[in-house]
Amino acid sequence: MKKLNYLFAALIMVAALGSCEKDQGDPIILKKGNVPVVPVSQTSNTGVVPQIIPGANNGGNRTCAEVEAAFSLPSGYFFCGDKIDYSGGAFAGEFPDGLMVTVTDGKFVAFKIDECLKFGDKFYKVGAVIIKGSNQANVYYYKGGTMSDSGLSSPINASGKPAGLSNLSFCFVECKEELVIGLKSYIQKSGGVSDWVASRGVGSEINSLHIGYFTYNYSDITVDLFLGKWGNKVGTISVSDYFENDIHYLEVVLNFNKEYRDDWKFLTSYFYAGSLAGYNEYFIPIDGVNYSQYQNFPFIMNEITSVRIFKIPFDNITE
Repeated sequence: MKKLNYLFAALIMVAALGSCEKDQGDPIILKKGNVPVVPVSQTSNTGVVPQIIPGANNGGNRTCAEVEAAFSLPSGYFFCGDKIDYSGGAFAGEFPDGLMVTVTDGKFVAFKIDECLKFGDKFYKVGAVIIKGSNQANVYYYKGGTMSDSGLSSPINASGKPAGLSNLSFCFVECKEELVIGLKSYIQKSGGVSDWVASRGVGSEINSLHIGYFTYNYSDITVDLFLGKWGNKVGTISVSDYFENDIHYLEVVLNFNKEYRDDWKFLTSYFYAGSLAGYNEYFIPIDGVNYSQYQNFPFIMNEITSVRIFKIPFDNITE
């Protein structure tokens, strides 16, 4: 009887070990909104985490249109490249001229373009890459587009490693001129003390108020907000863009740092977003110093608030 008990216990242990080994090899799927996210270990070398998105094809092939839907982009946002099969260490088709693609160990993808690619009468960079292996595909989405990345791969399969590459698709996004951004805002402390804050950056060293501009290249950024003409960092300017009901918005959020947040409020704020040529029109050079005409910046908000938010349709950014 004891021998039977020992045998039964041994069988349970073997089964448990087999189960553990299988669990360790299975992909771990996390949730981000309605889109599953694969393990961070598949993050690309530029820090992009791939996502497995829903689609009509049960075999895992995904289209650029499905990428648009998954990331809440308007229909036609991407210029869609061909799906190109990969087998035996070679691709079955050609990528557009100027797009260099390499595959390492049959699994890991790197790509690069030296300049924006011309399709028709417009220029494009890479907006998303669809990497299919086995019966699923990883989607690497680049907000605003990118010129290069490496370390991309298909989803992890039962082996615990990325599946071998079976096909590759590129979705291209139009290259847009980066925006120049500058800001000045009046602020007030509890008790009535007033001051002002501004962006620093290019041109601040030769500007009468030391207002400077920074650039936005359609990838979310946060820069410091400075107090007065010579003051310390008192807050942040966060810039992002997104689509809402197929309208492309630029959103700029002004926040105070923790030590200022309870006492200070934003009063009238003057904001510029547009081309460098348009920005320079608001500064008059006199004897080597640019005198600011910030009060004529195109976007003005004047309600009293502890957080200032500009939400501007791109159609209203004309300069």
